[in-house]
Amino acid sequence: RTGLSALAGGGIGVLANLFMTLTALRPTASAAGALGRILLGSFMKVAVTATLFFVAARTGKVVWPAMLVAFVATLVVFWFVPVLATRMRRVKVGT
Repeated sequence: RTGLSALAGGGIGVLANLFMTLTALRPTASAAGALGRILLGSFMKVAVTATLFFVAARTGKVVWPAMLVAFVATLVVFWFVPVLATRMRRVKVGT
């Protein structure tokens, strides 16, 4: 159960970010439209996250610490990988 709970937590993080990305990156004709897409994407991310956590809670078979740690790990990856990738590019360009 612990492994499946961790997998569920990671899956929730990945699916929520996928919905946000697919919503936010759709082409628009203006800057206002792009901002609206980003806001809609953020709303979708929160809605998908809340819905999937609710569904997981309703099963009653979730190991919450494992699920939450895996979910937070996906958030950390989505925030820090772009930062690290940018730093790596700067190092390669600078050498």
